[in-house]
Amino acid sequence: MAGISPKLPLTRDEFDGFTLTKTTLEAVKQNLKMLILTSPGERVMDPNFGVGIRRFFLEKAGPDIYGEIQARINK
Repeated sequence: MAGISPKLPLTRDEFDGFTLTKTTLEAVKQNLKMLILTSPGERVMDPNFGVGIRRFFLEKAGPDIYGEIQARINK
């Protein structure tokens, strides 16, 4: 069965070569995870990609932090 995209982290698969995401839901979950965990500037050809959620981990939770995270996701 053909897949949608390579499943990350990359692992070998005897049938497809690399393990692939098989459903749209699986691909969407992986893409959302990549968006949230990638820091801006981490991707060479797309420096504005990513939310960089790690930098918010030790911040005091509040409306201003939630607004900043939401703005980074909507960007």
